[in-house]
Amino acid sequence: MSADSINEEILRIKRELAARFDNDLARIVADTKSRERNAISLPPRRTKSEQSDAVERRDRPVSDGKSTPAAH
Repeated sequence: MSADSINEEILRIKRELAARFDNDLARIVADTKSRERNAISLPPRRTKSEQSDAVERRDRPVSDGKSTPAAH
């Protein structure tokens, strides 16, 4: 999709919204906010440092502070 086609699509949607709400910006914003309330929320993405910390913690053996002999 070229940049022009993206811009054309955005302008088309903008014009459709304007026509649907008689160019009333307050009604357009109210409609947008009502649709946002129905959207799902995803948890925040983990940063690369958080991901690498998780890998390091997963690779370390879990210790409860007590020393136990290794099973052979």
